[in-house]
Formats: sequence, structure tokens, C-alpha cells
Amino acid sequence: MRPHPPPARQHRKLPRYSTTLALVALMSLLGVSLSSSTAIAAAPSLTIVSPADGAVIANGTPVLVDFRVSNFVFVQPGRVGQVGSPTEGHANVFLDAQYVRLLTTVEPFSLSLASGAHTVRIQLVADNGTSLSPDVSATVGVVATHGPGGGVPRITILSPTPLEATGHGTYVSYRIENFTLVEPRGQPNAPNEGHVQLLVLSHVVMEVTQHEPVLLVSLPEGDIDIAVRLVNNDNTALLNPEASSTVSIHVIASSSVSLPLVSNGGIALLLAFILVVLILRRRKLAARDANARGGNP
Repeated sequence: MRPHPPPARQHRKLPRYSTTLALVALMSLLGVSLSSSTAIAAAPSLTIVSPADGAVIANGTPVLVDFRVSNFVFVQPGRVGQVGSPTEGHANVFLDAQYVRLLTTVEPFSLSLASGAHTVRIQLVADNGTSLSPDVSATVGVVATHGPGGGVPRITILSPTPLEATGHGTYVSYRIENFTLVEPRGQPNAPNEGHVQLLVLSHVVMEVTQHEPVLLVSLPEGDIDIAVRLVNNDNTALLNPEASSTVSIHVIASSSVSLPLVSNGGIALLLAFILVVLILRRRKLAARDANARGGNP
């Protein structure tokens, strides 16, 4: 029979086993503590999802802003009897550094924009309206226009036709593509919007915002060039070379233009009109005489 080990050796293994368990438990607690500290220390963040920076907001429509928030809870501001938390509050919206609205939900919102470049900024704030420390905000730049979002602006003269002979006045008609006409009231330039300039011999004579034909008068005699071009709100010409159109015409004296019109039927029409007037007057006089005779005893 083998002798039993000394009792002292058996008791010697127990402290080592207990020490190992204690170290494992301590490390587990430390890991949980570190993970909890990391979760608590996660800072609020804010990201604007759309529109993209530099986006063109076309056709005069409002811009739709979509954003995301993490590690921050939206609550109604000004709650009575409740203590605010550094990870809860609401958001303020700024348009070109001007405060425009308050947000209490993480939902898309729209903003109406005038023509030109704009900056939209969203800032997270505490329940009492103060900025977070450090500041948590996001910014996006956009360009608003009443014009289309794409395409190449063009203008084409439809009349008068090349080398057409005309008098000192003529109507100019044109076709416009991928461009919206707006009144020039000092607003900033915007893509694909502006007005039309009419030029005679390279000099601007009219600025219009209409698609209907435009009457040009007092044209100088001889061979002249009439041009139309699309310009920005500040009257600067578009950089696109296709945003203009020119036609050469021949202007002659008014008498020279009107004489063929008279010889080609103008006199006949005038005589026919006079004849009708005379016939109607004669019938009216005859009827008046008949009435007068019937009234005498």
C-alpha cells in the first residue's frame, strides 16, 4: 500500500487555485468596466446625409435635408423639473449663419432658398440651448436656381431670317433651351437662369425676360447684325459660346419698303373699303328718306 502524501502538500495546492480564480474574476471585472467606460465616453455625432456638398437645387424647389445622429437623444426643450444630460437635447438649423428652425426629431426637413449659393448648418445643443462641448455640428453648401438642373443653355434666332430685307423696325423671335428667364432684381447669379439681351451692331439695345417676339425699332439703314444672348442676373454673358445667336439683315428706307406693298394690292384694298363705306352710307340715307316720307300727311 502506497503511503498517502503529507497533508501539508495537499493544502499547498488550494491557495494557488484560489489565486488563479481571483485573477480571472478580476480581469473579467476590469474588462466589463473598460467596456462600460468606453460606451459611456462615446461622444455624440451628427452627419448630413443629403444633399451632397455643392449640389444644385433646381427649378426653384426647396432643398430637402436628411441627417443622422448617434449617441444623442432628442427631447423637447424647456422641460420643467428635469435635469438635462450632456447626451440629450435638440438641434438648431442655420441658413447662411441665420437661425431658421429648431429640430426635436431626426427627420428630413425642407428649406426654401433664393437663387444663389447657400450654406446649411445643423448644430446639436443641450436641453437648455447651450452648445455641446466640444461642439457637434455639420455643414453642407448648395446652389439654388430657378433654372433646370442640367443641360446646355442655348438661344437661337428664328426671325428675321439671314439677309432678309426689312424697314427700320422688325420683330425678333427666338427659341430658348435649358434656361429659365427671371427678372434681374440684383439677386446672385445662379446656374441656367437669367435674361436675354438684344444687340444691334454689337451694342445692347434691350434686356428682356419674355419668350414672345420683341420689336426692334429705329434700325440704321444698310447691312447690320442683330444678336441675342443669354446673360446671368448681373448681366454678364454666359461662358458657353452657344448661348448667343446672330443674324445679318438689310435695312432699307421705309418708303422703299412700303411702295411695293401699296402696288401689290394696298390700293385695291383701300378702294374696296371706300366702296363698302359708300354703299352702306347710301343705304342708310335711302332708309331715312323713306321713313321721312311715310311720316308726312
